[in-house]
Amino acid sequence: MYGFISRLAADYAPGLVAGAILICLIGSWLLVGLLRQSRRTRSNDRFWWLAATAIVAGVTVWTTHFLAMLGYRADLAMFYDLHWTLLSMGISVLAVGVPLTATVFFTQQPVRIALGAGAGLGVGAMHFTGMAAIVGCLQTQSLPAAVVGCVLGAACYAAAMAITGRYQTRLIKTLLFTSGVCATHFISTSGVTLTQLPGFQTIRQIDQILGFLTGGASLVLFAGAMASLTASKRLRLQEQAHTSILATALDNMSNGLLFIGEDHRLRLFNDRFLQLFGIGKGVIYRGMSVPELIMRVSESNRWSKEENQRITQRMKSIMRLSHSETFEYRFSDERLLEVVSGPVQGGIVLTFDDKTVERKAQLRIEHMAYHDPLTALANRHALQQRMEEGFAPKRLYKLLLVDLDRFKAVNDTFGHSVGDQLLVAVADRIRNVTGDNDFVARYGGDELAVLVYGDFDLSMAVANNIVDAMSQPFFIQDFTISIGCSIGMCCTDDAQDVNELMQRADLALYQAKHAGRGQAVCYQPGMIEQIAARRQLEQDIDVAIEQRQFHLAYQPILSLNDDRIVGYEALIRWNHPIRGSVSPVDFIPLAEETGQILAIGQWVLEEACREAASWADDQSVAVNISPVQFKSPSLTGCIATALAESGLSPHRLEVELTETALVTDGKALAHILVELRALGIKVAMDDFGTGYSSFAHLRDFPIDRIKIDRSFVAAALTDSHAMAVLRAITQLGRDMHVPTLAEGVETQDQLDLVRRLGCDDVQGYLIGKPERLDVAPMAEKQYA
Repeated sequence: MYGFISRLAADYAPGLVAGAILICLIGSWLLVGLLRQSRRTRSNDRFWWLAATAIVAGVTVWTTHFLAMLGYRADLAMFYDLHWTLLSMGISVLAVGVPLTATVFFTQQPVRIALGAGAGLGVGAMHFTGMAAIVGCLQTQSLPAAVVGCVLGAACYAAAMAITGRYQTRLIKTLLFTSGVCATHFISTSGVTLTQLPGFQTIRQIDQILGFLTGGASLVLFAGAMASLTASKRLRLQEQAHTSILATALDNMSNGLLFIGEDHRLRLFNDRFLQLFGIGKGVIYRGMSVPELIMRVSESNRWSKEENQRITQRMKSIMRLSHSETFEYRFSDERLLEVVSGPVQGGIVLTFDDKTVERKAQLRIEHMAYHDPLTALANRHALQQRMEEGFAPKRLYKLLLVDLDRFKAVNDTFGHSVGDQLLVAVADRIRNVTGDNDFVARYGGDELAVLVYGDFDLSMAVANNIVDAMSQPFFIQDFTISIGCSIGMCCTDDAQDVNELMQRADLALYQAKHAGRGQAVCYQPGMIEQIAARRQLEQDIDVAIEQRQFHLAYQPILSLNDDRIVGYEALIRWNHPIRGSVSPVDFIPLAEETGQILAIGQWVLEEACREAASWADDQSVAVNISPVQFKSPSLTGCIATALAESGLSPHRLEVELTETALVTDGKALAHILVELRALGIKVAMDDFGTGYSSFAHLRDFPIDRIKIDRSFVAAALTDSHAMAVLRAITQLGRDMHVPTLAEGVETQDQLDLVRRLGCDDVQGYLIGKPERLDVAPMAEKQYA
């Protein structure tokens, strides 16, 4: 340490070193103040404060360095390159000032410490850039001294950003910033060795410029210090103005205020207190006793003697309180005041807030929280609470879930305004058919719930009365609207808690809707198992789709023109690893209901096209398309993709649809059929003659084949009516030039019959059973 000080004394002029340290202290003091002000300043003024902070930080470091360097090694002839000198000033502002200003935007301690350390390293960057400006001497740097100086500088700056609590003072931060600059400069220069270059003469003009620069920077720092003092004074004046404004605000605050001193005398009150209690100016005054205050307030509000005594006792208890307390006071005119009392130094403060409007609003909100705003029935929250209250003492009641039928169609057809009026009318009818003890609530959009307190017969009677009431037409505006409802019912005896009660009533409602709607169904044991089995089957279908458990069986189609197999119908089969063979009748309807049929149908299309591509060119494949698939906008794209990936010619693919799809959405389906036929794909109408069959469908839709339902083929030889239908469909197809195909041909007599009637194609067990073509190869057979 003694050698280090001796080296400094030998290399530096003491006066300039002292001046440099003084400048560093002043600049650091100003820097700390600017950083604090930048954090408190509004965002629109913060840019200028931050810019000033960055400049002051950089100028402080730069001035300290070069002021000290002016007195460094006066025995050597050297000067400082102007370009490097100015570059060092820029580096000082950017590498030191910018990281320090960035700390204003971060509250996380690790980030602030890292930025402080970065600024400390920036001091080192500025120092070495400044040293590089020396001209006329050969420099030799000591790496250990440079590293120690930079590390200490970074540590001091990081510590300045890290300190908190009582040590976070302006003086300590100023000393840390100053120590960081001085440590970096003097320790680093202690390891520098300068060797005079021969024949070099100092350019005094350059030294004068450097002196002007350092002197000017010093003046800037002094001017900044004065400006900081002026700004601080202005802030103090602003704080005094704020205090005056606070006093004015106290007199204009929305709450009434009283300050009672420890001597039980009134020390402070505001105008709002006078307004709340209807007290005129001059009636009460500072210094009056609490009993006198109560008497004056009582006279202004005409309190009774009992009320006076109650308020007096309340004030005595308040004055003894060691904690805050809140209570309410209601006037005879229904006004409600909330009073908050709390002890403070020198007495107790009471604030008075008029809660009349707020309490009325709260009551309205509470009513809204438990009632449906449209129908004025209880809402879902109130229903849940009522059900739980009923379960507590095990009071028997039946839960009826009422679901309106065809309500969505009303909204779609007549508009939501009519739908809302219909719900109000529905609520009124249900109120009329339920008893006084029953509880009616709107459970959801078009779902209502009724709690019936009574035995099974009474509850079923109420349910049937609701069904009958909903079946009668409603007259809304100028419209006659018919809807209906389905009801699921469950008793508290059949459930362990409210959630289970709701679940089982919902299961009964599900059964009521699937049984044909317009009826009430009570929960029965076994319904859960049925639903569980249905959900398990739904999950199994998902697994089957993912693991490709399905396969296709192909049933041959025989042309009666030349007794030749002209194609195959692709039929899906499912071999479940546990259930075994699952019939399509069991899983296809569920897949259509859940939407899983889309993935299944896409796979069937792709697989059928892929396998058919390997058949003879004169053989086609027929694929059944679900009505759900026809509703999908991606159907045409899926078929086109299956054809493209398999390479199958479009004219070899035939899609089959039932008339159910035509009835559901005929216009949209017609558009899809036109698109398919434009691709070259054939369209067949399956199971014609049953269900919604209509000759208009054959006229209005592009059909390439009519498939006659197997029921007519099976009964035609013994039933004249079936024979008449079979003959009529065959003749109709012939007249319309639409080929016909008879399904379900199982005997030679049936084959001879359809051949005589003029059917074009047949299929059935006589022709061939559905088989996997990868297991059983195609067989040739004579049918003549």
